[in-house]
Amino acid sequence: MKNLDCRGLACPGPVIQVKKTLEETPFGDSFSIDLDSEASRDNVRRFAESRGAAVHIEGEKKGATRLVITAPTDTETPFDRLRAGGRHGDTERKPPVIFITAETIGEGDDKLGHILMEGFINTLLEQDRVPDRILFMNTGVKLAIHGSPVSNTLKKLTDQGCEILVCGTCLEFFSLTEKLAVGTISNMFDIQEALLEAASVIRP
Repeated sequence: MKNLDCRGLACPGPVIQVKKTLEETPFGDSFSIDLDSEASRDNVRRFAESRGAAVHIEGEKKGATRLVITAPTDTETPFDRLRAGGRHGDTERKPPVIFITAETIGEGDDKLGHILMEGFINTLLEQDRVPDRILFMNTGVKLAIHGSPVSNTLKKLTDQGCEILVCGTCLEFFSLTEKLAVGTISNMFDIQEALLEAASVIRP
């Protein structure tokens, strides 16, 4: 069985390695991957399962986790449908993606910037159509943690079908991983893919 040693590999390296290997792996065949961080493990598992693969945690040894990934047995996988027709496999007009990379809007007074960002996010609930996705990076991830003034609003948006992706590297950098209140811990590959798929991107 082929093994990928991705210990010490920074985001989104492990996900990219799994993507390339899945594309080369015959239907139903398996390969393994060694990872040494919880964020990488979760990112790889989520990515592989989103492509129709089965993921099994084989065990842990010397601080590393080994996952065994089995390629889909179907001749058409979610990845095939993605390449053929986009994320949803159709041509209907998608809502825009919102890309938030800071706690504030604009430059100048930070207090005003916080007020504007809080107002922007809370007003999304009043729109006729919620965004398809909201992506958080850099200090923007602080908006998705416990105690954030907009965490309840973000939870309501997810209840209405909005997907929230939060940069795992950013959470780790600010030591906020355990404080995440809403959304999915994600990685550069998934966030970049969401931006490339979007009909338009809004950056408040």
